[in-house]
Amino acid sequence: MPDYSYKASDPSGKIKSGVRLANNVDELRENLRQIGYSLISANQGKGSMLLEAMKGIQLGGITRLQLIEFCSNMSVMLKAGVPLVTALDELREDASTGYIQVVIGDILDNITAGDSLNQAMAKRPKDFPILFVNLIQIAEETGQLSEIFLSIALHYKRIDDLIRNVRKAMLYPAFVLVALLLAAFVFLTMVFPPLFSLLKEFKVELPLITRIVMAVSSSLKDYWMGYILGITLLVILVIILRKYKPTRYWFDWLEIKTFFIKTVFIQLHMTYFLRYLALMLTAGVDILRGLDLSAYSVSNTVVQKELLGCRQRIIDGAMFSQSLKQIRFIPNTVIRMVAVGESSGNLPEQMDYLANVYNERLERVIASALAMLEPILVFTMAGLALSLVMGVLLPLYNMVSTLSTGVGAGGL
Repeated sequence: MPDYSYKASDPSGKIKSGVRLANNVDELRENLRQIGYSLISANQGKGSMLLEAMKGIQLGGITRLQLIEFCSNMSVMLKAGVPLVTALDELREDASTGYIQVVIGDILDNITAGDSLNQAMAKRPKDFPILFVNLIQIAEETGQLSEIFLSIALHYKRIDDLIRNVRKAMLYPAFVLVALLLAAFVFLTMVFPPLFSLLKEFKVELPLITRIVMAVSSSLKDYWMGYILGITLLVILVIILRKYKPTRYWFDWLEIKTFFIKTVFIQLHMTYFLRYLALMLTAGVDILRGLDLSAYSVSNTVVQKELLGCRQRIIDGAMFSQSLKQIRFIPNTVIRMVAVGESSGNLPEQMDYLANVYNERLERVIASALAMLEPILVFTMAGLALSLVMGVLLPLYNMVSTLSTGVGAGGL
């Protein structure tokens, strides 16, 4: 489907220009008429096919920030009374990237062909998750499209803030670890080998720590490409196994069972789940459908299984708060707050409050972990540096002592 650059007049007589996908000029004229525009002129795009194809490509689909901007703008325009198709067309013209223009243009084409907004979005699952599409469907059914767009924008903003905080917290330890490994690699492969050759020439007695350092140095110097290849293959293997369903379950099990990291991951997954559930309940989704959709928003299959089991217990007749008691990693305080929300009828507000509580706990856990990690990293660096220095200095000291003794004896 080619691009057409067009000029058209809107209902107020203002001249508009833009680019729109259409099979021919007649289809373009009809599409513009549907949004209240009258076509003045149109020219088919003459750009290269490669550039046209590249414009519609973006790895990973729409980013979270792009989705936040799109939802915020849609909420503002719909609340101001702008018709849906006109709002989408305006956002398409003002889009910051060619990919967003292609996505919105595709949605517009499907809507003008007779689809609803959620049906048009469902045809681009890479850009709009199933949870997003379900919320838009509910919004269209209840007539709360502008409110739901605003809620989705706020929801994704909170999720984005949470992910940014986690990444920021992990940046310092990762940087220190990489710097430590690089420094050790440089010393072991470039600085120490000449000194070790000197020690061998003088036939100095080598202590155990020096022999270990020499063995590691020799191995890295001779087989460093093999180590890099092995580590790369190991990372690829782990990625493949995490995507393979039978083995992924055990990786997820380790994630929430490993002593040092389980608290962080449990807090993170529960924050995601509660945020999505609060959003669903606020949009008017019943608890069973909300649990079903929200559970699949959690990336850990073990946690997901527990949450789906909670849904099944509700089907069997249990209250939501009662069904949560069977999940071992959910504290009693959370269960009590859910029970209060059920009895008072304000469960969505309680879910949102609990999501904020989990978010604050996660930030505290990360801060505490970092406070413990910093001295561990310092001691690790000091221990590694001391081992390397001792591995070199001890035999050098022995060599100097031997030479001094020999010189002293010759002087006598």
